[in-house]
Amino acid sequence: MTLLYFLTLFPLVPALGMLLARGDRARDAVGLVGSGIIMAVTVVVAVMFFGTGPQSFGVAPGTSHVLSIISSVIDVILCAVILYNARKYKSTLTTVLGVVQLVGSLAFAAMTLPAAEAVTATPLYLDYMSVIMVLAVGIVGSLICVYALGYMKDFQAHDEHEAALRGQTAPDRRPQFLALMFLFLSAMFVIVTSDNLEWLFCGWEITTVCSFLMIGYTRTPEAIKNAFTQIILNMLGGIAFLAGLMFLHVNGMPLTISGMIELSGAGTAQSALLVMPVILLSLAALTKAAQMPFHTWLLGAMVAPTPTSALLHSSTMVKAGVFLMVKLSPLYAIYPVTGFMVTSVGAITFLLAALMAISQSNAKRVLAYSTISNLGLISACLGVGAPEAVWAAIFLILFHTVAKSLLFLCVGTAEHHIGSRNIEDMDGMFSRMPHLTRLMMLGIMGMFVAPFGMLVSKWGALVAFAQTGNVLMIMVLAFGSAATFFFWGKWLAKLSGVDPTAQNVEVNVHKTEWMALNTIAALLILCCVAFPLISSGLVSPYLAMVFGRVPYVIGKDSMYLMVVIVAFIAVVLLTSFRVSNKPHVNVYLSGVGTDNYRHFRGSMGHEVKAEKRNWYSEDALGEKRIGPAGSVVCCAIILFALLCCAWIGPERLAMSAPSVLRGKYFEGSGVVGIFIGTVAFALIAPLVGGLIDGVDRKLSARMQGRVGPRLLQPFYDVAKLLRKAPASVNTMDDTYMACALIFTVVGGGIFVSGSNTLLCAFMVTLAAIFVVLASASTQSPFAQVGADRELLQVMSYEPAVLLMSVGLYLATDSFDSIAVTGQSAPIIVYSAPIFLALLAVLTIKLRKSPFDLSYSHHAHQEIVQGVATEMSGSTLAKMTLMHWCETVLFLMWVGMFFVWDNPVSWAVALVVMAATYFVEVLIDNTFARSTWRSCFKLGWGVALVFGLLNLMPILVDVFI
Repeated sequence: MTLLYFLTLFPLVPALGMLLARGDRARDAVGLVGSGIIMAVTVVVAVMFFGTGPQSFGVAPGTSHVLSIISSVIDVILCAVILYNARKYKSTLTTVLGVVQLVGSLAFAAMTLPAAEAVTATPLYLDYMSVIMVLAVGIVGSLICVYALGYMKDFQAHDEHEAALRGQTAPDRRPQFLALMFLFLSAMFVIVTSDNLEWLFCGWEITTVCSFLMIGYTRTPEAIKNAFTQIILNMLGGIAFLAGLMFLHVNGMPLTISGMIELSGAGTAQSALLVMPVILLSLAALTKAAQMPFHTWLLGAMVAPTPTSALLHSSTMVKAGVFLMVKLSPLYAIYPVTGFMVTSVGAITFLLAALMAISQSNAKRVLAYSTISNLGLISACLGVGAPEAVWAAIFLILFHTVAKSLLFLCVGTAEHHIGSRNIEDMDGMFSRMPHLTRLMMLGIMGMFVAPFGMLVSKWGALVAFAQTGNVLMIMVLAFGSAATFFFWGKWLAKLSGVDPTAQNVEVNVHKTEWMALNTIAALLILCCVAFPLISSGLVSPYLAMVFGRVPYVIGKDSMYLMVVIVAFIAVVLLTSFRVSNKPHVNVYLSGVGTDNYRHFRGSMGHEVKAEKRNWYSEDALGEKRIGPAGSVVCCAIILFALLCCAWIGPERLAMSAPSVLRGKYFEGSGVVGIFIGTVAFALIAPLVGGLIDGVDRKLSARMQGRVGPRLLQPFYDVAKLLRKAPASVNTMDDTYMACALIFTVVGGGIFVSGSNTLLCAFMVTLAAIFVVLASASTQSPFAQVGADRELLQVMSYEPAVLLMSVGLYLATDSFDSIAVTGQSAPIIVYSAPIFLALLAVLTIKLRKSPFDLSYSHHAHQEIVQGVATEMSGSTLAKMTLMHWCETVLFLMWVGMFFVWDNPVSWAVALVVMAATYFVEVLIDNTFARSTWRSCFKLGWGVALVFGLLNLMPILVDVFI
């Protein structure tokens, strides 16, 4: 109890110290010592919790009453601060909302304070979820404060320089800014440890006002405008929160979260009335979590200094919203209209924000939309109200906190040293800021690449939605994940480029910045590696306590395999590459090169620099096109939920949501079985794939009226590539391609061993990422075109591939490929539409035209070689072997639909696989001039239509 009070109140000490300290050295000392103490106490609280378990902390009635009075006074002071700024900057709407909230706060205080209600006798509660949030706030939040010590020096120097150019002086507001950061931490500790909703509301409003003041830090017109956007939208949520508290009190219901959950199971008329406060509190949470239509405040917050963005997006502010929804999640299944509202708004926000992120080139706006999108997925999971979905949501919260804080801080440091936050200006970052770039790449991979935590959490979400029959979220997750892959992949490719002419500019990065960045990067790796322990030690016990059962989402063997792969990727990314002994060659530029970095002399004799820019499609996916439509739909959903309460009545809404928990079996084959499968696949797949390639060449030649090469010609070609003299553009592309080959083989081994098909699909996607890195690292415009096509390829086929795994689950109640051998009929009987969708995208996945210009067997072969432009012989040989292995794996996916418990089925599967490949060769030679846009539309169109058609039985099961 004492430690909790200390943890809540101590951040006020360094906050006051920042206001009193004079000079950078004094502020650095206060910040480092204060942050260190907060982190240490946070760890101690967590350790002590494991010794005692969940418990409530009570205080004497008199003390509790005094603290409630202080809480009410703070609410009034916060309203006064808002009204003062509203009057100062002439914001009428802010004034109106401020008056409404002030009157409401005073009215609520008048209702509750004289009664000195006994519910405040145990105002604090520490459970497993609270411990996760305490660790996130205390460690990540404190590290952001440490980072701010160095960052704000550069920020102030820049402001002073800009002011000097205008003949002015720049005021130094850093003491107030740093004080607000520590006050933020104090408020967050109140939120995550309070069972008493009145105290929680006090911390809630402190974060709102702190955010308002930090966004408006520079006092520029843009900053002031965005600060008021934030305060207006969050005050709407605050008023909804306050209305929920007043409803609870007026109807004699408890003002604690635990009391609400206990009351919901009573089955009385009073418990039926809970639906209204649950909706109001959820509305407040959606506002805080920046969900549509309230998402614009988080985008506007990008004008603030980077520590503000990192604090708001990772460990505080937005996490307060999803934390409250985690606490309310057991109620969403009891009051389905509330779950419908939260899930629908979250799903729409997840998908549309991911699409809008594609159109952004500003790194901070990409991060903002990514945050909004991920919070949408978290909200959607929580709205389901099932332990499987909540498991995924909690891990999304945890990994998003660490990875997103690392990314924001990296972007802030990069902006100060390269002079831009535009992704297009990050060419050659690997050379200009090598260590920072590696950390940024690690953070990006942590956000979307298997087996890092965010992708594993999405895996858990997909499993949860399949198990609970949530068809809407299955489709949204499949397509939203594809969009997520594309915008992260573009950025990752841009970072990987090596500029041999660039100078290292990261020597001037402050030590406090490096301290925070390196520690958070280590935390990200630690969280991924300790993923099984976090699940068994914190998340599963919490769900068992709240829902009465422990979900089984991901098998232990899959978890352990992912831990090994995370460690492998971390070593590859963070290890400094040595200078290669291979001869160095310049990139190919369709002209006479004048240096070793993109400059060449063109046909007219002029020196030209070749440049390659990313694809953003702002006309189709821009904010102005998608944002308003999403906001309107989400507003309609929220109004629908509120009107249901008003017109239908709480009594009729208080019923369990229709759902079906399908049986789930995750047999797998264990780590040993996966290892054996991987070895077998590594030995056999290249041989079979090479023979298939030889047959492909012969068939293509016959169709084109030519004499085909020998059947074994592909093997001779690979042998020639391996005998070529070693030469390279840089030292990374060969390593990246080796990783791509390894992950493809591992994916094949997972499938052959009968293990999880989702993990198999994720390994294929991971291999594609390393192909992109290999081609983009060369800085060749042609290779980067190939990298873009690779990204578009994955975005096109990924929804259908994910739905393939769902189709397997629909037929067998398992995601393991071995499950088909125990069926009395082939799964094509149950999943024919999904099989057709897979066939439709197989043309893309088998790298047929127009997606891969490097491996077309046509007479009209283009000069541009795509990803293979700058590859040396050995690197190209690795890519060829990878393609052969992929071909074998993809055809085995096709064959899986025709295998059942009859041995004859294996012959049937082989015939279908052969016929499928023949059709693909025919398509390749007939429609070679198709555009990638038509293939993209085809891939998404058939996945959407056939996927919905196939998943309808799940939806029917829910309501039968």
